[in-house]
Amino acid sequence: MFQGLADLNHMLNLFLENFVLIFVAIDPITILPIFATFTQGLNRKDLITLCLRSTLTAFGILLVFWLFGSALLQLMGININSFRIVGGMFLMIIAYQMVFEQRQKRKEETVEEAMDDEELSSLATFPIAIPLMAGPGAITLVMLLSEKSGNSIENQIIGFSPIIIVLFLNAISLWASGKIAKRLPTSISSALQRTFGLLLGALAIEFVIEGFRQTFSI
Repeated sequence: MFQGLADLNHMLNLFLENFVLIFVAIDPITILPIFATFTQGLNRKDLITLCLRSTLTAFGILLVFWLFGSALLQLMGININSFRIVGGMFLMIIAYQMVFEQRQKRKEETVEEAMDDEELSSLATFPIAIPLMAGPGAITLVMLLSEKSGNSIENQIIGFSPIIIVLFLNAISLWASGKIAKRLPTSISSALQRTFGLLLGALAIEFVIEGFRQTFSI
């Protein structure tokens, strides 16, 4: 009985921790006003197609890196602890950009460049799915969480399920982005972004510490 409760508590903690991390990495809040620029003038059918295609594309990318990210590192001769350290540092950069409101500007610049590109073949794939949804930070985090979840199929499913939920929530946010972005005060959006940035920075440091601890057996 106690073992069952311990396992249940472990799975719940795994789910909640992954959910918070993925939610922060995908960042559906600050993406709202940016996505609103794409939804203007679209009819209902085109909007649904755009939301579905971008979400499914991001899901496929994250799933591939969840399943094969570690194998790719091994093939290239890269230790997961080294990737954990570098990934944590990369996430700290994103956290810095969020706290000092540089990430929003960077995303807007990415969108503007994409809109000026006449060879853009799929708006849903780029820049919405990549890099606004499944960006380098989210990909890095997915690989680290996959390795942390272990080899158990049950833990892998529980560990990956928050990604599905967050992408689903993100799809809803994208659908309602036009109205939400207009009604959400700038001060509240800025406060939420900075709060998530601090949280992401603290968790990124944990990745770096764990990487050094495993590497040097501290």
